Amino acid sequence: MRLRLGTRGSALALWQARETEARLKAAHAGLTVELVVVRTEGDRFSDARLTASGGRGVFVKEIQDALLAGKIDAGVHSLKDLPTEPAGGTAIAAILERADPRDALVSKDHARVEDLPRGAAVGTGSPRRRGQLAAARPDLRFVELRGNVDTRVGKLLAGELDALVLAVAGLTRLGIDPALWRPVPVDLCLPAPGQGAVAIETRAEDGPTRALVAALDHAVTAQAVIAERAFLSALGAGCLAPAGALAVVAAGRLRIDAVVATPDGARLVRESASGLAADAPAIGLAVAQAILAAGGDAIVRASR
Repeated sequence: MRLRLGTRGSALALWQARETEARLKAAHAGLTVELVVVRTEGDRFSDARLTASGGRGVFVKEIQDALLAGKIDAGVHSLKDLPTEPAGGTAIAAILERADPRDALVSKDHARVEDLPRGAAVGTGSPRRRGQLAAARPDLRFVELRGNVDTRVGKLLAGELDALVLAVAGLTRLGIDPALWRPVPVDLCLPAPGQGAVAIETRAEDGPTRALVAALDHAVTAQAVIAERAFLSALGAGCLAPAGALAVVAAGRLRIDAVVATPDGARLVRESASGLAADAPAIGLAVAQAILAAGGDAIVRASR
């Protein structure tokens, strides 16, 4: 058996693809996996703001195109990069067990957001992170930042910034010195929907490949991220919306906390919902409706 696995070429994307390869080989004796690097729009314009190119799907579209053209059999994605509207003819066949979904503050001298000096320069290209942190610390100065993790950390170490905000999962997977960073509590900053999870996408009609990949699916992670993505979909704002969500599943029940905020932090709406984990899509929808009804609709409209 042979499977061609499409991936971006960044260090983090290749880590995710190799982890997927290892899990596939462990699940299927005799399987040969070929990694196929696909350059995406987000990679080609790594120094530009994501909003300049529309934002949605810039790290996944070319991989999906290669999948539909039969050049690869499956694509590996950071789930938070996948638009909530599926590409025609594709399907998410598996979601790997999630890593730590939280954000982290990366800084040489300051372990916590509250420890940053007044007016500190914080690097982030995320409206979600900026809005939540500005709500807690309106004095902070946010610097638009793109590029891979190593590039961003290099700017911090060169003294260009006082701190960065990056995903714990990426920092851990790339082996960034843990002395440089500390997780940000989720009561201060909720992560992006799907953050820390890896999705494997196949052609919808490719039953054999879907069956191979399904062995990697982690049911509890899937329930959690289904709720988070249902929330984001109900907002109708896309992956660049200033929206965060985290669902936790325990003993067959699911609780989701979600937020929307203006980029300057002046307005923030946070709500939660819970229920049976089997009802994950409905719970995600319920928390979105609660946020929109509490004034989040104006925030979401402005983000578009």
